[in-house]
Amino acid sequence: MRSFRKSSECKTSKEKKNSARRGTWMPRMWSFFVVLSLLASLSACKKNTPHASVSLFALDTYVTISADGQEAEEAVQCASTTLHIYEEMFSRHHEGGEIALLNQATAEQPVTLSEETYQLLSLTCEYAVLTDGTFDPTVAPLMDLWGIGTENARVPGDDEISEALTRIDYHNIQLLPNDQAYVKDGTQVDLGGVAKGAIGDLLMAKMREFDVTKIILDLGGNICAWAKDDSLRVGVISPKKTDAQDPQSMCAIVTITDADLPMSVVTSGAYERFFEQDGIRYGHIMDTRTGAPVQTDLLSATIVGSDGTVCDILSTTLYAMGLERARDWAQEKHIDCILCAENGTLCVSTSLKGRVDAEEGWTIEYFG
Repeated sequence: MRSFRKSSECKTSKEKKNSARRGTWMPRMWSFFVVLSLLASLSACKKNTPHASVSLFALDTYVTISADGQEAEEAVQCASTTLHIYEEMFSRHHEGGEIALLNQATAEQPVTLSEETYQLLSLTCEYAVLTDGTFDPTVAPLMDLWGIGTENARVPGDDEISEALTRIDYHNIQLLPNDQAYVKDGTQVDLGGVAKGAIGDLLMAKMREFDVTKIILDLGGNICAWAKDDSLRVGVISPKKTDAQDPQSMCAIVTITDADLPMSVVTSGAYERFFEQDGIRYGHIMDTRTGAPVQTDLLSATIVGSDGTVCDILSTTLYAMGLERARDWAQEKHIDCILCAENGTLCVSTSLKGRVDAEEGWTIEYFG
């Protein structure tokens, strides 16, 4: 298998000068269309500070990558190039991608994964255990069966659901030494519930190697942000049905203060990817116990933290748990979160007090 690090290498200005004799680094440029699913409300850029930004369609959503600083343009180009490489690595739908190869692997012929993919797969298995299967990376058969988000969305029969459930079990993911792995018993891995968080972390790490002072990654429901000198205000999109079509409609604003580590604000909900049949709305987040979309009294769950990958897992987990269980679990595990209840209440971790402002139509109730 090809080495990812060599194929996706991005160099800072100094590194490019030092490697000039070996050839010129030429990042690929991608067509883009500007649509934001979450709005990052930023403080004003310092005067004369170079700024660069690009928007494109990736990860089944609209993505915006921006940076300030002397090497802002180089950092953004590097991220827009490597974003697609990571997407191919983690997607089970990309022929030749590592997850696609994993889903074909057997005990006799395991696949050798890149370090990035192996670590991500290992982390998802850890959280599958921690959440007692509420988060399960082997949900692929149910995603295919229901087809939510595609033209083939439908309510399957009970027999179909029962059959799909026989192939869902995170214990069937077998992690071997030397970054090798395979899956048992027809199990299929789908990292859709964690890929954006992981990619955000990886892109942020690459971009911070450049001479930049601010980075904003908007990955459609996932915001990953860092600023050397400024505080940032990140908007959490309103999950109310009447507001869902308006990307500017927010339920809360989260303030991110100066820090050495980037911070992620990750939201999960079923207000954008769903279909309706016979007056019933079916969202895209699956309950692997019932084989159907989760039934929850939450409109959305937002996690704030320094590890975007974990934030992605936890936002899905808390949303699926429902308000009461999510609130108790978040308090027990010390998770910084915003739980949007159906009655317009934002249930906010006490640890976020002073950092979350409710928008019109929403009220804050702290817990923990």
